[in-house]
Amino acid sequence: MDLSNEQKLLLLCVGAGIPGEKTSVVNAIALLPLNWDELLNTAASQQIAPMVYKRLKEIPEKARVPQEIMGKLKTAYHGNIARNMYLYSELVPILRLCKEQEVDVMLLKGAALAGTVYGDIGLRKMGDIDLLVRPESLPVVKEVMSGLGYAFISTARSEEWYKQNHFHLPPYVHKEKPVVIEIHWHVCQDYIGIDVKNWWKRAGIQERGGVPVFVPSPEDMVLHLCLSMFHGNYKSATLRGLCDIHETLRHFSNQINWELFCETVERSEISRPVYSLLYLVWKYFDNREQRLLPIEQMPVDSNFSVLLEEITFDPGSISYAVFMRALSADTVWKKTRLVFSEIFPSRERMSERYSTGPASAKIYFYYAYRLFELAVKYWRAFFEMFYFRKTG
Repeated sequence: MDLSNEQKLLLLCVGAGIPGEKTSVVNAIALLPLNWDELLNTAASQQIAPMVYKRLKEIPEKARVPQEIMGKLKTAYHGNIARNMYLYSELVPILRLCKEQEVDVMLLKGAALAGTVYGDIGLRKMGDIDLLVRPESLPVVKEVMSGLGYAFISTARSEEWYKQNHFHLPPYVHKEKPVVIEIHWHVCQDYIGIDVKNWWKRAGIQERGGVPVFVPSPEDMVLHLCLSMFHGNYKSATLRGLCDIHETLRHFSNQINWELFCETVERSEISRPVYSLLYLVWKYFDNREQRLLPIEQMPVDSNFSVLLEEITFDPGSISYAVFMRALSADTVWKKTRLVFSEIFPSRERMSERYSTGPASAKIYFYYAYRLFELAVKYWRAFFEMFYFRKTG
C-alpha cells in the first residue's frame, strides 16, 4: 500500500540502528516537506518516540528537523532511559526474593528486550513489567509481592476471575511507587495449542542486578511477541510491536531454529496471524541482504496480511481489532464461537463495561443494547471484512 512520507520516515527510524544503505534514504525524506507534528504524534502513540529521536539525531540532515520537534523527541528518549532504569531497579528485589524462595522467574516482553535485544536501554518503552512463573509458584510469589509493598490494582474483576478466565493475576501496583507488575502463569488466554512447559525447558538465562533470571528462547520470544500483537489492539503501538519482532530476529539471527519455530507455530491455532505478522516485518523492516526471515518457506495468507497492513498503516481504517481473532480462525465453528464470545461476553465483563452488578436483572437489557451498539459501531467493518475476503 502507499505510505505517506511521514510513515516512511518512521519505518526507517525505528529499531536499534539505521543500516548504512538506508541513511541516504532517511536524509532524502527528511529534506521533503513533512508534517512534523503528525510524525511526532504518531511516534508518541506508537511508543517509538525514543527510537525516532536516536535515529534522527544521527543523520547528517538533522538540522532539517524543527528544533521544537527534536526537543520533544529528546525529552521522550531521556525520560525513557530514566524510567527503564527505575523499573529495572525495582525489578531486582522481586527477582532476589523469588530466587531465595527457589521460585523460577522468566522475563517477558519489554523486560526481556529493553536492555538486551535493543542494546540501548532508552530505546524500548516499558509500561509495566511482565513476569512468568510456574503455576505452582503463585502462592509464594503472592507473598513476595505483598512483602515488597505491592497490591492488586482495584478492579471489578476478582482474583478468582483472573485465574479462571485469564493467564495472569490482576496487575500489581506498588503502594507508594509508580510500578506495575503482571505475574503470568501462561502466555495467552486460551492457550491455543501452546505448551508453556516447553518454554521453561528451552529458556536461556540472563542476569538482572546480579540475579540470574530466565528469558524465553529466541523462537519462543518471537512467538510471544506475535501473540502479544495478535491478542492486543492492532491500532496501539503496532509499529513498536513489529519492530520488537524484527530486532529480536536481528539480535538472534544466528541462533534461531526455524524448523523448531515453524513446528511450534503449526501446532498452535494461530499460524495465520503469526506468519502474516512475520510477512509484514519482512516487507517493511528486513534488509533483503540479511535474510532474517525465510519467508518463502512460510505459508503466508496474503489476504490476511493485506488486511493487517491496512489496519496498521491506514489511520482512517475501520477498527477490525475486536473481530480479528475470529477472522484468523481456520474453521467456521471457531469463527462462530469467537464472534459469539465477543458479542455476548461473561456477566462479569458486562457488569464492568456497563457499571451494573453481574446478578442484576439490568444485565439482560445491556446484552440487547450491546447488539445494537456493535451493529452501529461495526456495520461498516463487517461489510469491508466480508467484501475483502471475497475479493482480496
